Amino acid sequence: MVSQQTIDIVKSTAPVLKKQGKQITTRMYEIMFENHPEIKSQFDMSAQADGSQPAKLATAVYSYAAHIDNLAGLKSMVEKIAHRHVQTHVLPEQYPVVGECMLQAMQDVLGEAATPEVISAWTEAYQALAEVFIQREHEIYEEESVS
Repeated sequence: MVSQQTIDIVKSTAPVLKKQGKQITTRMYEIMFENHPEIKSQFDMSAQADGSQPAKLATAVYSYAAHIDNLAGLKSMVEKIAHRHVQTHVLPEQYPVVGECMLQAMQDVLGEAATPEVISAWTEAYQALAEVFIQREHEIYEEESVS
């Protein structure tokens, strides 16, 4: 799915994501809501205000970085998030928006540590993960339409 170089770089960012993840995800939501206010209605704004949503996303991003070489270990997390995305009507075309905002937030928070190599690796890694979610969410929609 992703190159070995990307796996190595993303895994190497796991410690900084564990430490600064919530700061990154908080910044990501700020960027996203400012640039794409139409998305706000899909979010529980109280979970934004109390920091629980950025904290959950930070945990998920850290888990992905730490386990990018073992996606099977993330299956339960992917399932939970995919079902939540279906509940809130996340669309495949929204994934690039989130990715763009996440990468910008990484650059804003990490500064010089967000080297071109790190951003390139995270771009590839995010796109791969987005495809996993898009596919699983499509399957959930299909399952729901059958039942």
